[in-house]
Amino acid sequence: MSLLANGLAARGHEIFLITLASAEHDFYPLDQRVQRVGLEVTGNSAGMLGAVRANTRRVKVLRGSLRATSADTLLAFATHTNILAVVAAAGLRMRVVISERIDPAAHSEGPLWDALRLLAYQAADAVVVQTEKIGAWFRARLWRPGRVVVIPNLVLGAPRTTEDSAPLPAPFVLAAGRLVPQKGFDLLVRGFALAGEPDLHLVIAGEGPERPRLARLAAELGIAGRVHLLGNVRDLASLMQHARIFVLSSRYEGFPNVLLEALACGVPAIATDIDGVGEILLGGVCGVLVPAEDAPALGRAIARLTRDQPRREQLAAAGRAALRRYAPEPVLESWESVLGSER
Repeated sequence: MSLLANGLAARGHEIFLITLASAEHDFYPLDQRVQRVGLEVTGNSAGMLGAVRANTRRVKVLRGSLRATSADTLLAFATHTNILAVVAAAGLRMRVVISERIDPAAHSEGPLWDALRLLAYQAADAVVVQTEKIGAWFRARLWRPGRVVVIPNLVLGAPRTTEDSAPLPAPFVLAAGRLVPQKGFDLLVRGFALAGEPDLHLVIAGEGPERPRLARLAAELGIAGRVHLLGNVRDLASLMQHARIFVLSSRYEGFPNVLLEALACGVPAIATDIDGVGEILLGGVCGVLVPAEDAPALGRAIARLTRDQPRREQLAAAGRAALRRYAPEPVLESWESVLGSER
């Protein structure tokens, strides 16, 4: 969201970035022209009745915030927020555009939320998805399939690195993301152990509830000394630029920005062949694709690519060339077209 908000603000649009959470702990920097509003209405709720009350309050607070802006268009991100946003904007004479960030064919939000998603999305003026595959899924299920639009994420090119960043001394494979089951880091740790490269290290940047489990798994596999869980990292670009290989081991994704960032940094990539990943890597032209949920395949791919420097250089060059499709100018123009269209 931050890249899109910053890009649109730089092109002269008035942007309000509203989140249900507080703005206090924002991780990504925002352009000073972006007006930031944190509603502070997140939190767990007990039982179905508690969830109904909590979401009713969120809708009420969000609706009040929308009324206070001068916005002509509401753009919402992520399934639960999309549903709440459609309800909150009802009757406000505001164009409603929602952006789905995952593949619903690969990941269910549960029967209730899945049903609410399809019901709410029928009322949106546009439904933006990140890949043609996800677009086809929604077009087959929405009453007005012409309102489904495919817009990929944008990438800014190789990010700047800070001077005080300290790359690990040993050759390492890098992965990054929240430590949750979706990201498949357990599969990556197992695959890394099977790769049989004793001089290679595995670095995982990110934080989350799976940390203790991943640490235990590395110890059980006898590779704890070569697996590094770094937590959240501000200067991920520096790690990417020093990594031998980047690995995306996810079980499902929408359109993983972190993979685009790795390609921009010139890192050869290995990724599970899920959702939009195959589109990003052009079916394997600019990265190695392996089956999902297959730790041995990950291990074999890591071992082969570690030993094949010409192949790594070829993939790095192909990856950088492929990023032209995600340059800011055409992606932002696509967003402007959707956000500014007539009702």
